[in-house]
Amino acid sequence: AHPTDVFPYFILQDEAPIGFIQYYLHSERTIGLDMWIGVPDARNRGCGSEALRQMADIIHRKHPSVRELFIDPDINNARAVRCYEKAGFRREGLSTDEEGNVCLMMKIHFDKEDTP
Repeated sequence: AHPTDVFPYFILQDEAPIGFIQYYLHSERTIGLDMWIGVPDARNRGCGSEALRQMADIIHRKHPSVRELFIDPDINNARAVRCYEKAGFRREGLSTDEEGNVCLMMKIHFDKEDTP
């Protein structure tokens, strides 16, 4: 099943697009995220972690009833896993994507009064 409510954004550095981030409403209280840094020179510089932190803040303000964000990188994508952990995501188990690849389920939980 593909989500219908998808909110796409470019990731900018010095006003130039270096990547893409989107979130989608998975349920009333859960939002999923996808992210790519497409410019090789922008990788390993903290841009992805910062983009995710900013997006988590935006989501928390725009969707106050949401209690959980998730992202599910390929289990072998160590760079992505490190990036997501630096942004505050925690490992919560394994899942399988639509192509049958094993993914690491990573989540941020919001308490009622907390911000990310």
